Amino acid sequence: MGKKVLFWGRFDPGYSRNRVYISLFRELGWEVEFFFVKLFPKFGDVEACVRGLGRRPKPDLVWVPVCRQRDILAACRWAHRRGVKVLFDPMISAWDKKVLEQCKWKAEEPRARRLHALETRMMNEPDLVTWDTSCHLDFCAEQFGVPREKMRVLLTGTDEAVFTPQPPPPDDGDGKFRVLYHGAYLPLHGTEVIVEAARRTQGLPIRWDFLGWGAYKASTEAKAAGLANVRFLDKVPYVDVPKVIAAHDVVLGVFGTTAKAARVIGNKVYECMACCRPTINEFCTGYPPEAKDPPAIPTPSCRPSRRTAPTGDAATRISPPRARFSRNTCRCR
Repeated sequence: MGKKVLFWGRFDPGYSRNRVYISLFRELGWEVEFFFVKLFPKFGDVEACVRGLGRRPKPDLVWVPVCRQRDILAACRWAHRRGVKVLFDPMISAWDKKVLEQCKWKAEEPRARRLHALETRMMNEPDLVTWDTSCHLDFCAEQFGVPREKMRVLLTGTDEAVFTPQPPPPDDGDGKFRVLYHGAYLPLHGTEVIVEAARRTQGLPIRWDFLGWGAYKASTEAKAAGLANVRFLDKVPYVDVPKVIAAHDVVLGVFGTTAKAARVIGNKVYECMACCRPTINEFCTGYPPEAKDPPAIPTPSCRPSRRTAPTGDAATRISPPRARFSRNTCRCR
């Protein structure tokens, strides 16, 4: 009889990272079950008992998915009473987001200290913690004191049933080089940097498209007001995102100036790789060495070998010879 993993919490199974690992467990022959907490995550173990979760066959592993700090302690109580190990896949730190990324709280504030103490407990309670990059693993070890032997790097990847190799973008006859940003409008993504790049290239045959959602969308639209070379596309279903990617020559990743921005590899990077589209992204030490200097992309001796760009500067350092710029010369073949 095969092994069984129980995904626990109030989470979205359709979120990219969750979709990938649910699919991979099934490919590996594991049975995948879900316990969706309906009431209070803090007391999810009590809810599990009331709903009869303990009467089901015992799982081999309890998996608490992305961003579910509120579920982890209850999941650990329920699982450890039954001798089941717990894996936590947080992807972000709530303290990091409040204090370092959004700068909503100061580190010395009592509420920030309380959150830090709580998250320290949350990160140390499970048997294993996985992170999307080595930078996040280092951050968790240094900030929350989690032993490194209890952590692993688990790269995100993407749902390759949805994001598949795409043919070159069609030529619509306007000769424009088409650039896409898709994803959430968050501080770490640095969409204002992309808008500034569009502002500096108004005289060139480049079209800048934005597809996404989030709290900072309105401010991004306001910054782009009056730019004829910028479009904000209508939201599309998840399964149609590859079609949007396929209609563009290059896709943009993360350009934020926050400390967190330098620790992440955006979902869009994996999605665009799967769709055979080049992606420009700021430098992140979390990329494996082979991703920074791939032998398949030769580097002229007169240029630095880095294939990523400086933090917060990636899209604004644009000074192409205007007379020689065209979609035919810039398009990746």
